[in-house]
Amino acid sequence: MNRLLIAEFVRLCKSFVFKLGFFFSAGLGIFIVIMRWIDVKKHPKAYAQLGAEYSSADGLIFVGGIYVVFVVAVVIGIFIGTEYGDGTIRNKLVVGHKRKSIYASKLVVCGAASLLMHGSYIGASLAAGSLLLEGTTMEGKEILLFIAAGSAAMLAMTAILLLISMSMQSKAAGSVVCLLVTMVMLFASLTIWQRLQAPKYSDGYSYMDEITGEIITGEKVENPKYLTGVKRDVYEFLNNFLPISQLYQVVMGESGNVGTMTLYDCLIIFVTMGGGILMFQKKDLK
Repeated sequence: MNRLLIAEFVRLCKSFVFKLGFFFSAGLGIFIVIMRWIDVKKHPKAYAQLGAEYSSADGLIFVGGIYVVFVVAVVIGIFIGTEYGDGTIRNKLVVGHKRKSIYASKLVVCGAASLLMHGSYIGASLAAGSLLLEGTTMEGKEILLFIAAGSAAMLAMTAILLLISMSMQSKAAGSVVCLLVTMVMLFASLTIWQRLQAPKYSDGYSYMDEITGEIITGEKVENPKYLTGVKRDVYEFLNNFLPISQLYQVVMGESGNVGTMTLYDCLIIFVTMGGGILMFQKKDLK
């Protein structure tokens, strides 16, 4: 197992697609901060009214996780698909490595790659934010909590993407399916969040009729699309269970469900790892 891990990490360090993903993530963090800095300079009065958290790097430190997860999908799809195409996995079996050890080593290395890319964005955005936006108003404990929550979600997403990639021997097909799954999960997460945030009642209103001068008022009306009962429980479960929904909660600064989300991440990792090993044991390598 140790030899497998060493070989995988050496290959990762030499991988062009991983290096590209790492520096792209860091560049994305710097780019987003620069764009906010330009906007703050253009509209200083508006940002002064909004408060320090809007003109600082608070809302930018973790938003990159939503974008970096797509980079992770591409890197994992190509990284695994290339090894299938080169016959490297088959050669490992020939020299006596067990299939479960091969799968476990890839989970460790891909997980490390995901954390490095995620970390490069956070580090770059923090550094650029300190230079251009006077840092952040968030406390150190809060930043560490969200980093831990985002990292756990990223590892869970990595486990899902690895399961997909290891089930396909085509590099192109693996990357495309990983991207599609990530995109579907993102749209599902945004839909779930919007439904959960919908108000129970619409606000009352009051306006003057321009012709008669009469004041017309309306009372609060119950929102027919407001989630209740079992349906709301299902949506809340999915919001805490899906890794990208977890990343979105981190972006929105929601810290109340971090413990629950981390437990779900551990469950996802163990289940996908077990299922992936069983699948890989039966897979016919051409």
